[in-house]
Amino acid sequence: MAQQVAVKEIVGVVIRVIFVSDKGYTVLTAKDPENGSKFFAVGHMLTPRVNDAYSFVGEWVENDKYGRQFVFDSARLKMPSGKAGIARYLSTVTYGVGAAKSQRIVDALGEDALERIKEDPTALEHPDLAFLTAEQKEDIARDLALNSVQAELAGMIIHPGVGMGTVAKIIEQYGAEAVQKVKENPYMLTREVYGVGFLTADSIAQNSVGVPADSPFRVEAAVDYLLQEAGNEGHVYLEPVTVVQKCLNNRNGLLKGSGVDIPMIARANQVLINTGRCVREGDALYTRRLYDAETRVAVSVRRLVTKKAFPVSQVADLARDLGMRYGIEYAPEQYSAICSALDNMISVITGGPGTGKTEVTRAIVELYSRINIEHSIYLCAPTGRAAKRLGEATGQKDKSMTIHRLLRYSPRLGGFEHGYDNPLPGPGLLIVDEVSMMDLELADALLSAAGDLQVVLIGDIDQLPSVGPGSVLRDIIASGVVPTTRLSFNFRQAGGSIISYIANEVCQGQMPELMSRGDFEFWQIESDVKGAKLKDEEKSGYRAAQLVLRLAAGIIAEGYGLLDWQVLVPQHKGSCGVKELNKALRELVNPGKDNIFRPGDKVMVIKNDYLLGVFNGDVGIVEEVGSKVLVDFGDGFAVEFPQIKLDILTLAYASTIHKSQGSQYPIVIMPLVSQHYIMLQRNLLYTGMTRAQKRLILVAEEQSVRKAIKNDVIDKRFSMLSERIAR
Repeated sequence: MAQQVAVKEIVGVVIRVIFVSDKGYTVLTAKDPENGSKFFAVGHMLTPRVNDAYSFVGEWVENDKYGRQFVFDSARLKMPSGKAGIARYLSTVTYGVGAAKSQRIVDALGEDALERIKEDPTALEHPDLAFLTAEQKEDIARDLALNSVQAELAGMIIHPGVGMGTVAKIIEQYGAEAVQKVKENPYMLTREVYGVGFLTADSIAQNSVGVPADSPFRVEAAVDYLLQEAGNEGHVYLEPVTVVQKCLNNRNGLLKGSGVDIPMIARANQVLINTGRCVREGDALYTRRLYDAETRVAVSVRRLVTKKAFPVSQVADLARDLGMRYGIEYAPEQYSAICSALDNMISVITGGPGTGKTEVTRAIVELYSRINIEHSIYLCAPTGRAAKRLGEATGQKDKSMTIHRLLRYSPRLGGFEHGYDNPLPGPGLLIVDEVSMMDLELADALLSAAGDLQVVLIGDIDQLPSVGPGSVLRDIIASGVVPTTRLSFNFRQAGGSIISYIANEVCQGQMPELMSRGDFEFWQIESDVKGAKLKDEEKSGYRAAQLVLRLAAGIIAEGYGLLDWQVLVPQHKGSCGVKELNKALRELVNPGKDNIFRPGDKVMVIKNDYLLGVFNGDVGIVEEVGSKVLVDFGDGFAVEFPQIKLDILTLAYASTIHKSQGSQYPIVIMPLVSQHYIMLQRNLLYTGMTRAQKRLILVAEEQSVRKAIKNDVIDKRFSMLSERIAR
C-alpha cells in the first residue's frame, strides 16, 4: 500500500523520459538543479523534453513496487536562464534552427531574447540575424508563442480528470488564442473541440476559471450540450421534460446538487432560443442545425413528390424483356419497384437480403440508360464499401461513390460544393443504396443537391437505424407520401443462401431451427452457417470470447486476410465486448509492443474528417507508425493521421453491430450472450446476420437469441420528419 505525504512544489530538469501514453501519462527521471539529486516523477504532461526544467506540483509517494516517486498533478515549463540554456531551449523549439543559429540569436538579442521575440517578433530583424530566412523568423515567433501558450494552458487547466491530451486538442483548435478562448468561455470546448464533452469543460470551468455551480452561463451550456448530444443518441430533438431529467437527475444529472432548479433551466433554454442556438416547436426542443435539416429534407421530398417525371411508355414490357434476357423471373413487386422508380421523381425500394434488390437496381439503371441516353446517372451510398458493392452490382463501378465524394466536400467552403444553389447536373437518375444508415444531415445535403434528378432510395427498413440523428428511411416510408415498394424474400434470388433464409426467419420473428438441435456445443447447417451453443450463463461471456479467438485463429489458418472476416458484437463493455475482444484479437493476429497502433493493425474511422478525406466506418490497415500513422484504406487510397487526430481511429478486429452498417464481409463471427442483455433486439441480430456474405458463425446462448428475436420494439427516436413530409 502506498503511503502519501503533503502536497508540495518542486523543480526538476528532465534527464530521461521513460514512458508516455497516448493520453499523456508520463514516467520520467529528473534531477534537482540545485543539488543534482535524481528522482522519478509520474503524472500527466504534454511532450516532455530532455533538459527542460519543470515546476512539478504534487506529492511524494512511497510505492511498494517502484520505490519513492513524485506523483504530480501539474507540470509547468520553466523558461531557461543564461545564454547557454536559452540557446539550447531555442534550438529545440523550431525545426531547422539548430544549436549554432540559436546561439547567434541569443548573442544578438541577449539573455532576454525569448521575451523580446514574444513581445515583438520584429526583434528578429536585428542586422546580426540576416542569416535567418523570412520563413524561419516567422516560425520562431510562432513556435515560441505556441510553446508559451501550451505551458500556460497546461498550468491553468490540468488537474485530476483533465490531462495533457485535452491541452493538445485545445491547442490544435485555437492555436495561440487557446488560453484566451478558455478563459472567455470554457463551455465552447464542448461545441468546438472534438472529444471534449460537457463534464470535461465543466471541470475546467469550475476548477480553473471559477465559474459558479449555479451560474446561468453553466446552465445554458448544460442545456445546449444535451441538445447537441441528442443527435449522437439518434434523436433530432428532445422534449423539455427529458432535458430537465438529464440536468437534475439525482444519479447522473449534469447539474445535480448545484442548486439549479426548473425555472433556471427554462430561462437558460429561452436564452438559447433568443440567440438562435435552439428552436422550440410545441414540445420539441431542437438545435438550430437539426431543425433546419429536418425542415429542408421535408421540403426536398415534397418538391420531388409533386414534380412530374419524364414520361416513359411501356416500362413493364421493357422490364419483362430485360428479365428474359438475363434469365430472371421478376416477382410482381419487383416489376412494381422498377416501374415506380422510372415513373416517379422520388420512390423507395425496401427489402432484406434475398429479396432481389440487386436485380431490381440493375434493371432500373439499365432501362434508364437505354431510355434516356443523354441523361446522367449517379450511384451513391453512405460508405465506401456499400458504394463499391452498388457499382459492382450495376456494372457501373466508375459511377458509384460515397455520398460525401459525390457532393464534393470543399475545405475552402467548409461544406459541400453541390447543394441547393449548385445542384448535381441533370436531368438524370440518382440511386442511393443503404439508405437505412443515412442520417438526417446527410440526407439533407444529398436531397438539397438533387435538383432535376429522379431519386431512388434503396434500403432495408428492418435493419438498425443510422448511427447519426433521425430515422430517414423509416420516416419517409411512414409519411405515406412517397411511392414505396417492399420486396419479399425470394429463395431463388437469394442464391440459395442459408444466411439470407435464416435472417428472413429472424426478421419474421421466428426462432431459427438451428438453435434447438440438441445439447451438443457446435452445430452447422451446410457451410453457410456455423456456431457454438453456450449453456453456462454465468461464464458465457468469457467462454464466448475464448471461442471467438479459436474461431478467428481457424479462419486465419484457412488463409483469409484481415478484411475478409469481422467479429461483430452488440456492445463495447464486458468480457465479450468490443474493447476486450479487440485487445485479445490483436495479440492473436498482430502481437507486438503496446503502442496505440502497430503496423498491420486493422483500424476503423469513427468520425468524419473532411480534410483528411475519411469518413465514419471506413476500415483500413495500418502501414507505418511514426510521428504520423499511415493507414491504407484499399484501392490505392492511403491517409496519414497526425498524432492529434489519432482519436478518430480505433482498432477494428471487433466492432459493434451498429458500426458495421453498410458493410459486408465474407465471414462474420457474432457472439450473443447474456451480458449483452440490454442491447438484445431483433433488428440488431438481423443487422449483424445480414453483414455475412459467405459464412455466419454465431456464438450464442439459446435464450439470448430468443430474447433478441422476441424484442421487436424499435427504440423511439424523437423526430418529426414523417409529419413534416405529410403536411
